[in-house]
Order: sequence, then C-alpha cells, then structure tokens
Amino acid sequence: MDDYDVIVIGAGFSGLTAARDLREAGKRVLILEARDRIGGSTWYRQDAFGGVGLEMGGTWIVPQQTHVWGEVQRYGVPVVDSELPDRMTWSDHGKVLDTLLPVPPEQYGALEHAMRALVEAGTRLDPLRPLSEQGLDDLDVPIRQWAEDAGLTGNAKELLISWFCGCANASEETGSALDIIRWLSSMDNSLWGMVQASVLGYTFAGGTVSLAEAIRADGGPEIRFSSPVRKVTGESDGVVVDFDGGTARADRVLMTTPVGVWGDIEFSPPLSSSKRAISEENHAGQGQKVWALARNVDDDISGFGWGTSFDYVGAMHSTDDGVVLVCFAPEHDRVDAGDLADVQRAVREFAPDAEVIAAESHDWVHDEFNRGTWATFRAGQFAEYEVAVGEPEGRVHFGGSHTARRWRAFIDGAIESGKRAAAEILAAQSEEEQR
Repeated sequence: MDDYDVIVIGAGFSGLTAARDLREAGKRVLILEARDRIGGSTWYRQDAFGGVGLEMGGTWIVPQQTHVWGEVQRYGVPVVDSELPDRMTWSDHGKVLDTLLPVPPEQYGALEHAMRALVEAGTRLDPLRPLSEQGLDDLDVPIRQWAEDAGLTGNAKELLISWFCGCANASEETGSALDIIRWLSSMDNSLWGMVQASVLGYTFAGGTVSLAEAIRADGGPEIRFSSPVRKVTGESDGVVVDFDGGTARADRVLMTTPVGVWGDIEFSPPLSSSKRAISEENHAGQGQKVWALARNVDDDISGFGWGTSFDYVGAMHSTDDGVVLVCFAPEHDRVDAGDLADVQRAVREFAPDAEVIAAESHDWVHDEFNRGTWATFRAGQFAEYEVAVGEPEGRVHFGGSHTARRWRAFIDGAIESGKRAAAEILAAQSEEEQR
C-alpha cells in the first residue's frame, strides 16, 4: 500500500491549491481525482462551437476576490475584462421592455425602495466572519420571502427575485437570500460590483484551466485520475483511502468534494450528524448553465428577465456563425439544453428574432461527482451547517468553496479553502511532532 503525508480528494481549485502549499512545506501528497481532468466544478471546453472555448462551470473573477486575483498575478495568467453592453435588456414574462429602466415611471419609487432595501441588508453583514454568528436569521430565508418581508413590489420585486435566483442558481423557494446578499457585502455594498461579480467581471483568456494548470505545475503533486474514492477509514495513526484502482494510506486526508457527494462515500467512523444531514439535503444550487450560438441577436445583449425560462442571457463572443450567449436558469429542468428548439424558445424571450443554431451544456445536477452547480445554501442552512461543513473529523479535513468565508461557491472561495486547509493540516502535523 502506498503511503503519503496527505491524500487530497479532488483536483479542483481547492485541492490543487492545498496540494501545492503542502508540497512547498515538504509533504508527500497524492491527489485522487474521480474525473479524467483537473478543475472540478470549472471545466473549459476548447472544442465547442467550432473552436470557441466555453466555460461549462465557474467563469468570472473580480479584483475584490483577493485569493484568486493573487494567484492570477503570481503566475501571470492573462485575464480579460468583460465588454460592457450599451444598455440592459429587460424581459417581463417574455415581453422585451423598451424602457431604460425595468419598471414603468409609476414604479420608480418601488425600484428605489428595492435598491435601498438590498443595500441596507448588505450593510448588516461582515463577510469575513461566519454569517451564522451575526444575528441574520431574518435574511436566511427563501429568496421570495425576503423580497416580501422587505416590502418589495411590482417589477422591482420580480426583478430582484429573478436576479437572486440567477446568482444562486436556485429557486426562489429554496435558495437563501442571505447567501446572495453576501455577494453584495463582499463587493463593499456596490450594486454595480455585484453585477460584475455575477456576469460582467474578468474572464481567463485561456480558460479557467490556465490557472488550474499553473497551480498544478507549481505544486507538482502526484495525481491519479479516474479514481473516485469509495471508502475513507480513519485509524489512530492515519487514514486509509479505498478508490477505484487501489488503496492508499496517509497521515491525514483532505476532502474537497461537493457536499452532495459525501453520501456516496463510506466513512469509518461515520461523518458527524451535521455533515450527513447536509449531504442528504444537498445545497440549493440545482440550476443550469446553457451556452447558445445564435443569429439575429445583438452582439452586446445583456438581458435580465422575470417570469422567463432563463434569468439571464448575455453575449460573450461574436463569431462568423453568430453570437455566443451564456444563459442561466435556476432549476435544471427549465430548458431542455439538448433541444435546439427549446433553447431558441427561451432565448427568444430576450431576443425575439433569435435563431439558435447550436447549444452546449453540462448537467452538473446529475453529475455523480457534483450533484449540483455552485454551492448556494438552502434557506436555514447557515445556522445548521455553515461552520460544520469545514470542521475536521479526526484526521480527515474538509475544503472546497462551500467551506470558505467571503466568497463561498466561487473560484476564490475554493482557493481560500485550499490555503486554509493546508495550513490546518500543517499545524496539526507540527503539533503531533512536538508531542
């Protein structure tokens, strides 16, 4: 049986970052990755739409995300700022509005109230501390309930609900409003900053894989691909990991897999009741991201909608064949991504003359190694699980973006969690050596 100082489960940004930091400290590290690639919940496909690279998972970063931004600067990875649209497109139940603002003049007051309510909620948060310790239970409620409790009305109410759902990739009845208000707080309570972090920030010129490869090359850990973990057995002096293709042992293990996957792995001793419960409940990010190649669409469209199949439709590239659109829906079955006619129907709610000639998507919800998109907490899960998901269990440690503070569910949060977990493991091993 092969023996290591640390076995890292998962080669996403959390696992790659932790492995690099552990290797820099002189540790023998093995990464076990269930897929045949690195990147985890990011996946840059270069072969789609005639060679146009598509991010099937995580995409945007902003300078306020200091962990990922620091890594970009460390390795000199090229990034590109998003081109700003001349105007926003608003779709009210499929009717494209011809107004500058998403509400008629008689609702300007309601729109102002909605913006004030959102900013006032954001000022209550300290995104660097656990939100469950800040008396925010009234915000940790379903998205629609928050909007109603805040007294939002009219189009402004429906727009904010839709925007929250789009950010959460979750439905208005399950996603926690607190998790999305955290985005605003993390952008220094800038509404424009929140939009940038959502869909108009920086992208990687060579895809997210360019940063992942840079971190991997720097750390140089041993990686075994196509090696899903089946069992993790804690012992008094180490941990044994059984995976497809073999068994390995380490002083400590770092789990970076999504919470919904924990239930597919046998843990001995069993995980804590909190970790078992959130794995069974799973998080609220159960939506979809669809790429469409379309003709007869403005090459700078940036559309938000309510009562529509997609919450957002935005142009990312222009090609000789058409405009490449990125589209989001808060539930995985809103649009049949494999049916061009259905994708076209949904895009036409924002661009009535659109002709969709190709579409691509990845079903993260039914992906056995993800069980969802990005990890937005369900309403009420902060109080129950925010701290518990990152707590060590014996010699098994936990990373992943769902354990981060300021930028949970982002690439930045994954990198933050990898650094934190590596430091945690090194401290525990140092303490053992001093005994």
